[in-house]
Order: sequence, then structure tokens, then C-alpha cells
Amino acid sequence: MKKNPVIILLLLGVVAMVTAGAFAGNDELRKKARYYYLEGARRQAEGNNIAAYEYFKKAYSLDPSYDEAASAYGMTRLMVKTDTLQSETELLRSLEYMRQFVDKYPGDKNESLSYAYVAGRLDTISEAIRIYERLDSIYPTADMTLLQLAEAYMADHQGKKAINALDRYENAQGKSPQVSLKKMSYMLSLGDTTGAVDEATALIEYNPNEPTFRILKGNLYEVIGNNDSTLAYFHQAEEMNPGNGTVKMALANYYKNIGDSVEFDNKMYEALLSEDFMLEEKVSFLEEYLQSLLNDKSDTGRGDHLFSVLMEQYPHEPVVLDLAARYSGAKGDYKDAEEQIGYAIDLDPNNVSYWGQLMQYQLADERGADAMKTYHRAAAHIEVPNGLKLMYASAATTEKNFEEAEKAYAELIHEANPDLPLTDSISDTKFRGSLNFDGLTRLCSLYTMLGDMYYTAGEIDKTFKAYDNALFFYASSPLTLNNYAYFLTETDGDLDKAIKMSKEALDQDPENETYLDTYAWVLFKRKDYKEALEYQKQAVETAELAGEPAAEYYHHLGDIYFMNHQPEEALKNWERALELEPENELLKKKVAHKTFFFK
Repeated sequence: MKKNPVIILLLLGVVAMVTAGAFAGNDELRKKARYYYLEGARRQAEGNNIAAYEYFKKAYSLDPSYDEAASAYGMTRLMVKTDTLQSETELLRSLEYMRQFVDKYPGDKNESLSYAYVAGRLDTISEAIRIYERLDSIYPTADMTLLQLAEAYMADHQGKKAINALDRYENAQGKSPQVSLKKMSYMLSLGDTTGAVDEATALIEYNPNEPTFRILKGNLYEVIGNNDSTLAYFHQAEEMNPGNGTVKMALANYYKNIGDSVEFDNKMYEALLSEDFMLEEKVSFLEEYLQSLLNDKSDTGRGDHLFSVLMEQYPHEPVVLDLAARYSGAKGDYKDAEEQIGYAIDLDPNNVSYWGQLMQYQLADERGADAMKTYHRAAAHIEVPNGLKLMYASAATTEKNFEEAEKAYAELIHEANPDLPLTDSISDTKFRGSLNFDGLTRLCSLYTMLGDMYYTAGEIDKTFKAYDNALFFYASSPLTLNNYAYFLTETDGDLDKAIKMSKEALDQDPENETYLDTYAWVLFKRKDYKEALEYQKQAVETAELAGEPAAEYYHHLGDIYFMNHQPEEALKNWERALELEPENELLKKKVAHKTFFFK
């Protein structure tokens, strides 16, 4: 139902209390209860449900026979989500408080609908049905009640009663595709395909000139596996309205499902030219199609052709240019992506997302300096969000402008608390006291990224101090633990500490190829070559399955194979690594000499 049950509750309560006979005016307890009830209603109207709950609770405690207070108390108990009030027992108790009112005033339609809705959501379907049936007997032509009663019947596996309720609704309100669709769904769930087809036929007979009803019947035939009938009804709809975009999309989806890519593209082309769809709709379904091509690693030439149709129609629409940029970026054509999003920015320079995309493409194209310039350009048009500040810090690190990177991270950290140090050890718990979980994890992430930047800058002491501060805010952060362990290992640090941290990260995410690689590498440095090989092979296999094999994983695997006295396997993996990282001098040396070198 569309009406706010809380507002309904307040209005009904106030009306009830000024109605003659609603309560005994001479009863002191009732007077006090009434005061608390009205104060609760006032607080609830202000949006303070916690305070309202306390006042309604007082009102009910003073006078449990006060039906309005009982109902309000029950409703606010559901809203105040504490652990003690949200157990199944307590939720049902809240419902029982509400029941007191609706059973005393069964004709109060709005309150009964609210109560029945809550009952249904608490899996007390039989109670919801009891109220809906009672309302139906009092108001037999109440259309919303019949729709909700039908849903309750279906939830209670009473399909025939649900269909009957919808039949009565249609008798009063007339045929509609939405209700017919519900009836067909119910019939299919009962295994009554004949009834579902008859219902679709009745809808067409109700309005033979409406093509969407034939599409609906075609969809039904598609569900039950009758493709010939599906196509026949879609074609009927198309003949009735040759330019209808909905028909084109129905046919496109049909051809997609049967694997006819040529006809699918033809119908998508026609749908894009249709005037029935708004620009946003065209962008939406084309975006979904383009994404499917990229996910399936299909020939994107088909997508390029369809996209050109949209570009010709809307050459100066930022939303189309945005999609063009994201499509090119997904294909790895960062230059074109930058060009397209640049046009979008020219048309809509206040769009934060567009500036972020431009920086992403420049970073992906390894042009950190350009990304930094973009950041400063953006600041002239928008209030720069933290996401762009993080990209700026990343760009500065890439360009080895570590001073700028540190300033950016410092600014982000000091937004949480200006007294937080960057590398001095944090031990005062006051810095954690006012933060929720999101705040703690955010600061942990910032200090972790700061530590990563310091490592890139060669400032090892600052690296580990930053990681210590990250763990101060979130001691079990797997990313922080992993990075800390890896860089400890790379700098010949405390390997006992490193193996403990790496294992803790891996235990939290045992399928993470990065964590597997780190754990294997720590084992390698500890000269536990046999176990290291087991974990490194897992890291490489996991990365290959994800389609993201990194040169470093093969490089490590080659080193570990060599120490396990398998030089042929070592060479094979060094060669794989060199294909991915052809400028790596150490790899060149290992491949050329077919042996291991530390440096």
C-alpha cells in the first residue's frame, strides 16, 4: 500500500482519542497514558522513532487496555531495531500489541491493511489472510484488498483462491496486463499451462488492437517452450505496429535466446531507431548488450555497428558519449575513451563521474602526469570528492611525486581527525572511540595505501609505521596484513611475523591469488620450498582461471621450481613471466642462463 502506515497510525490515534467514548475521561491512569501517547505521536511526527517508542511504551504500561497506545507501541517496537526486540518472539509480541486495535475496530481499513502487511512480512501468513478476508467481507469491492489477499493466498500455497481473488478484482476493475500476468504466473505455478494460455487469449480478446497483449502471449509460449507460437505472436504484434520498439525488443530477445545473432542484431538495430524508447532506455539496453559481448569475449564489431546507430542519432548527448567512453575503455582503447569522455565533459563540466572516468583512463594508460592535470582542471568545476583525491594520490605515486601523494593521503586522513599523525605510532584509543566500522576500515585503507606509497618511495621505516597505524584501526584487515607480510619478506625483515600475518590474511580469503602468492613467497624465503610450491601453484591456477595471470606469479613459481630441483619447469615459468614483463632484466638473466639469480 502507498500510504505511510506510521502517519495513518498517528491520525487514527488522534481521531480516536477525541471521539466520544474512546476512553474514560475520569480515569487518572488513562489521562496519564493519553499524555504519553500524544507526546509519542508528536515525537514520531518529528521523525524521532526512538523517543516515540519510549513514550508509547509508557502509555501502554500505564493502561494496557488503551488500544491506540498498544498499537502504536507495537508498531514502534518494530521500528526500533535493537537485538532484544528483533528476535522472532519479540517481533510476534509487537504484532500482538497491534492486533489489539484491529480486532476491536475491524472496520478500520487502513490500520487493518498495515497490520496485515506486517503480519505477512513476519511469516504469519495465516494471520494476514484472516485480516484480508475480514476486510473483504466488510468491503467486498475494495480492489487493493483483493490484490493483497491474492498475494497472501499464493504465499500460503493456495493458488486457486489467489486466482479467484484476481478474477473478482478484474470483474470490478476490468482486464489489465499486470493482473493477467499475475494470474498466468499463478497458473503456471500450479502446472495449469492451458489456463495460462486461455488467460492470455482472453486478454487479447478484451482489446484485439493492443500489440503488447500479443507480446505477452508470445512471452508465455516462450516460457513453456513453444518457440513457433512465440514467434507467430511476436510477428502478429509487429504487423499491427511495425514501428513499435517494445515488439522489436521482444523479437531481439527471442533471437538472442535461440542463438540467432544476425536476426538479433537486426532487431536491436530497429529498436534503436524506434521513437517509442527514450534515450535513457536505449542506452540501458545497448549497454547491457555491449557488456554481454565483452563478458563473452565476442567479436565487438557487432557492438560497434549498433553503437554507431546510437551515436548518429544522438551525437551531442553526454550520456551517449559516456557510454562510448566506457565501451572503449572496456576494450582497452584508452585514447578513444579519453576523447569521448572529454566531449562529455565539455557538454557537462559539472559531472563528477565524467572527471573520474577521465582520470581512470589516463591512469590505465600509464599517464599519471595527465591524470594529475585533470584533477586540477576538475577542481575548477566541481567540489572534488574523495574518490578523485585517491586517484590523484595514485597518479602522484606513479609519477614518483611522493610529496604530492603524501599531501593527498594526509588530507584524506585528516578529514577523519586533524590530529592523526601519518607515521608516528598511534596508541591513544580516543582516535577510535567516535568511529563506526566504516570509519575504522576507511582509515585502515588510507594508512595501508600510504604505506604502499612509502614503500614505492623507498622509505621502508615509514612503510611499516603506516601499516602499524592501519592495523590500529582494523587489526584483521587482510589487505594490510598481506602487504605488510610481503614487504617484510622483500626487505629481509621478520619472517616469523610475516608468515603469521600472511596466514591470517589467507585464512580470511583462501581463494585470493595475491594472498596465495604472498604466503608462498614467505615460505620460499623461509626455505620451505616444498610447501611454497603447493601454494604458488594454487596462486597461478587461480589467477589463470580469473583471466588475470601476473608476471610476478610466474616469476615466483619459476624460482620455487628451481629450488625444488625442477629446472625445466623453472625455465618454462620464467619464460612465461618474461612474455608478460619483457623489460625485466632479472628475468632476462634467468632465462638466458637457465639458472637462478638473487639479483
